[in-house]
Amino acid sequence: MLREVVSNDWYVVFCLASLIIVLVAKTIHPFRFLEFLKLFSNTNYLRIYLKEHSFFDNFDALLFLNFCLNIVVFGWISYQYLLFEPVSMSLLLFSQLIAFVALGFLFKIGIELFLGYVLDLNKIFNILTFQQISSYNFIGLTLLPLNAIIVFGVNFDTTLITITAIHILLMLAAGMIKTIRSNLNTLLNNFFYFILYLCTLEIGPFLVVYNVLNRD
Repeated sequence: MLREVVSNDWYVVFCLASLIIVLVAKTIHPFRFLEFLKLFSNTNYLRIYLKEHSFFDNFDALLFLNFCLNIVVFGWISYQYLLFEPVSMSLLLFSQLIAFVALGFLFKIGIELFLGYVLDLNKIFNILTFQQISSYNFIGLTLLPLNAIIVFGVNFDTTLITITAIHILLMLAAGMIKTIRSNLNTLLNNFFYFILYLCTLEIGPFLVVYNVLNRD
């Protein structure tokens, strides 16, 4: 039996909004944007922009907004076509979800920076947060075409939805591995704190989300 398909009009709006956000970021910082596209192929971006990094400049803010928008769209797709029945969209609900996701990630990053201050590990936690923000933003860029393909290209094929979810997890893992390799000695000297950080702020949220979805 075929499922009811929700209108794709909202997906068009969100895709166009994401494209505009990305184009604005590229226009404001053309060289940085090109370097950012090589984030996982070399260390140039992290090396160059970590020195002048502030907590969310306009480049990071724009791409982070794009990430939040696309992760909410992908979460909505997954919610309907892998777990539950289609649900009608609403601009108010989507705005609330985007705000909730943005505040959740910002709260997580804020806790990490606070822990770095408390444990006198400001440098390593600044590197961790910059790498994480960059990874989130890169994931947002890759989700933009993937969401469009899922909606308009393969008509919500569940296989591609699953592959995209795995892609997100692999990108997060790759970002963490890149950070560990770049700061291995510092992390080994503070191994206990690093394990505590992984369990509480990296692995813990995924377990909470999994338990909530599994219970539902």
